[in-house]
Amino acid sequence: MRGAGNLLAATVVVVLVSSLVVGKAGEETPSQDKKVEPRGKRQTEGIAPGICDFGSAGASTWCSWSSPGPDAASRVENEGAPEAWTLSTGINSLWVGGPFNDTTGDDRGGYAFHETSSTPSKLAPLAVMESEMQGPTGPNGKCLKFWYFLDGLSASELRVKVRKRGEGKAVTIWKTNDLTRGDWREAQALYTFTDNHTIMVEAVPAGAGDPFNIFRGHIAVDDLGTRPGQECIGLCSFEGGMCDWNNVRTDDFDWMLGRGTQNPITGPPRDRSSSQGEALGGAYVFLDSSFPRRPGDVGRLESIEFQATDPNNPPCMRFYTYMAGRGVGRLRVLLEDVVTRKQQIMWALQGHQGTRWVQGQLPLSSGTPFKVVFEGTVGKPRLGDIALDDITIVSGPCATLPPAAMPPASGDCTFEEDTCGWSNPGTNQRVDNLQFLRVRAAEFAFPTTDHSTGSRQGFYMKLESPARKQEGDHAWLLSPIMQGDGQAKCLSFWYLMFEPLGEVEPNLGSLSAFMLREGSSGALILTPVWTLHNFQGLTWFFAQTPLRAEGDFQVVIEAVWGASNSSGMLAIDDISVFDGNCRTVPEAAVVRAGDCTFTRGSCGWTNLTSDRDFTWTLASAVRRPLNMHDHTYGAPAGYIYFDVFNLGGRTQRLQLVSPVVEPMPDRSPLCFTFWFAGFGADPNTSLSIYLRPSQLRSFPEQLLTDLSSDIRVWSHILGDPVGWIFGQVQLLASTRFQVVFEGVSFNGGFTLDDFKVYAGTCTKRPRDSSLSFSHS
Repeated sequence: MRGAGNLLAATVVVVLVSSLVVGKAGEETPSQDKKVEPRGKRQTEGIAPGICDFGSAGASTWCSWSSPGPDAASRVENEGAPEAWTLSTGINSLWVGGPFNDTTGDDRGGYAFHETSSTPSKLAPLAVMESEMQGPTGPNGKCLKFWYFLDGLSASELRVKVRKRGEGKAVTIWKTNDLTRGDWREAQALYTFTDNHTIMVEAVPAGAGDPFNIFRGHIAVDDLGTRPGQECIGLCSFEGGMCDWNNVRTDDFDWMLGRGTQNPITGPPRDRSSSQGEALGGAYVFLDSSFPRRPGDVGRLESIEFQATDPNNPPCMRFYTYMAGRGVGRLRVLLEDVVTRKQQIMWALQGHQGTRWVQGQLPLSSGTPFKVVFEGTVGKPRLGDIALDDITIVSGPCATLPPAAMPPASGDCTFEEDTCGWSNPGTNQRVDNLQFLRVRAAEFAFPTTDHSTGSRQGFYMKLESPARKQEGDHAWLLSPIMQGDGQAKCLSFWYLMFEPLGEVEPNLGSLSAFMLREGSSGALILTPVWTLHNFQGLTWFFAQTPLRAEGDFQVVIEAVWGASNSSGMLAIDDISVFDGNCRTVPEAAVVRAGDCTFTRGSCGWTNLTSDRDFTWTLASAVRRPLNMHDHTYGAPAGYIYFDVFNLGGRTQRLQLVSPVVEPMPDRSPLCFTFWFAGFGADPNTSLSIYLRPSQLRSFPEQLLTDLSSDIRVWSHILGDPVGWIFGQVQLLASTRFQVVFEGVSFNGGFTLDDFKVYAGTCTKRPRDSSLSFSHS
């Protein structure tokens, strides 16, 4: 089964600060996101010298920064006159825009922001904030530190540039176009400059051709300023030496600093960053393959010790390597556990890669303190120098690049070059009827860009949308076979679930992730781990979910069309699989026991009715009540029902029981939601929900005398048929429990669909249903 590579075949140096921090085990480590604290709670520690916090309400200040308005003489290159940033606080956020709090959680704390929405008569301009004149940075560079906030559909990009005194041309040293999902994010950028210069912070709104430029949005910055270059921990452009990187003493030879090769056969002619502008300094590190080196000699460059990473937000390391020549050997990136000294190969590239600097990147995820090791191996002497430059660390997981450097069956993919081993199943496997297509963003009006490159030329994967499609038509995208060792892994990706406004009864469909593995009996087991339904927004959103398996498994991404006339988009990009027990993002995508759309079976719900003539039954195209379509996709099948017709008038009771549901770790409530519809001539036809736990809490004391009995928590009597009705009920339990649906009728029935268990409280729906705590 493994031969086919498919389980189905058997049958500039920049960093966004993240959870990567320096320190010994047990030391306090700051988080990557600066969470909003209760209003009025302001940090007591002082701001570092050179950092501007923009003051507070009634005392706002630009410090040493300035923001020229539209009348300023200077113009941003190719973008006309800039707009001014605005000084504000959280107490003004609903009035003029901006975040509700500054970085300390204080709604009176100051920050600078730019409103990015346009009006029918005026396109929102770019805003520029500029530092005072800075002198040459020196070889160690400067570390620009700040916090930033991007929110809203019209917030397009935040970027930082360096401009030489008296010149209009500027060099970009940092940028992002990802929304910060309601949190302030910390960032820092290490740069060097040989001349007097200024730093420019630019807030970029959606452009004239972007349909979302009229929607509200803002870009904000806080705690902005420069510090000595050494404060950008782990970053290095090598102009001032090795920074936080050191040669390993037990290898064969050392990495050396250089500015340009003395061997034109293997290169490089100059460092990577110097190509960005004449005023930038330039250096790199390299392995010299000349005499007395021999084939197979190894040189290792290791980082300082870093603390364990945040499993929910491991950092991404980026760097550039130059590997040109017929005799180039191999470059590997190793993750070394500082306690056990065990090393894991995270990235490997071998042989000639062209006469250019090649960008590499990989996620850094470790549950223990670790070091990063660059390991270069000599190929043919004098014909294979290997150079390294501009090591950076970016917040959040990333797909390994280039694809040739990925570990075997890693699952990572940006889809820029190919599909990295992800594939559509063969038609003979009969698991889907559509395909995922690799497409360029320029081929479609929306989305305007892919996520990886943020450009019209980038690629992503989308669900095929034929002219004639049916409700429930779907496609699978299969990962390469991956090896599970019982330890938690995390699957992350970016998704787009968009449906144009104005469609009648919009029903886009669903996007889900599954684990596919072989059971002990040889049967294939498909386990849902993440799922969302219908329209989710107008941009790319981040997703992640934990994976845990013993032995070989594959990840399945499934996209399903809802309405046959939908003209929406279901797409994914930037898949990464890394070690760590992450939480599911977004929370709405969490899959719990009891969740079921009945599209492929009953998801562990079982029928306990003893009478074979009357049972809960999965609907099919040829057997269903009242020609009813399912709620999920509007397809002819895909729900469960009971239908009783008893000539003797004897009432039947039919029970449908859930799999065992785990309570919340803190014993907080769960909310169970579902859709139902009733039919029949018996006016006493009813549907009830019972809780079958081993222990209950928060119910009236008189009901707790017999905990072995089912407790009714919801009931509904048949009314006039009105189609699908939404229902929900709050579940309170301190131990494992089951949910029981009981239908009662002698001439009638109910249909059920789309069960979902959420964390949190909820009120009873429909409001006219009974909410009573009584024994069955």
